[in-house]
Amino acid sequence: MIIGILQMKNQTMASNKLNNFFIANVIACSIAATSTIAFAQAANPVQNPAQNNPGPALPALPVTPSINTVPTIISLQPVTIKDSYATDFRSEHPQVSSGWLMVIRGDSSILAPRALAEPLLLASGISAEGVVWIESVEWFNHGFISGYRVCFIPSTAQPQSGADRTTQGLRVWFGSPKLPESVDANTLQSELKEADRAGIVAASAVKVEASAPKVLANRDELITAVNALIARWAPDESQAEGASVPVAPASK
Repeated sequence: MIIGILQMKNQTMASNKLNNFFIANVIACSIAATSTIAFAQAANPVQNPAQNNPGPALPALPVTPSINTVPTIISLQPVTIKDSYATDFRSEHPQVSSGWLMVIRGDSSILAPRALAEPLLLASGISAEGVVWIESVEWFNHGFISGYRVCFIPSTAQPQSGADRTTQGLRVWFGSPKLPESVDANTLQSELKEADRAGIVAASAVKVEASAPKVLANRDELITAVNALIARWAPDESQAEGASVPVAPASK
């Protein structure tokens, strides 16, 4: 019996030694792996998302916001939409019943399509009462080849408080790289402060296509108007397979 007890004790001690040896090896491997990762990070520090390199086919994304990436406003058309819709360019999905159809021109480095979060396209202005407004701009094509992007500045304010919105002091710029569906009111206020710090100023000599808003029945008619603008300014995208919006025939 004594011999059996001793054998059991020896087996237990051997098992403990084996476990201790295994744990020590795990710890050593973890330390080695951590050191390797730390060394790799030191040698290759994580880049700012705004400075990512999308590969040889696309230019590197410049830092935003910056006065160097501010687009040129080509055209601006006020519209009203009888049947309002919920915009997907805000996390709260506010209703939209008016705004401005807009065409902008930008550098290919900022308009290039990317699989990652892209710089937000933002617009701000001053109401008739002197109140600053800011919106997340909807866009419908990249404009990488043509240099032209067709957009819509939605007015997400209530009709009674949004009817006085004007293009006075209009600023359009590219903000921080984010997914449009993640934008909320706090994000917009933060982006507005960043634009001020970056020195983004109001666009000069913005031509509004008409004094009276173009009346549209619903979002489908808005998309039709967008298609026509894409066909005019970025025909390479309106004719491409898998275009971002349904193709509209080019005017002749």
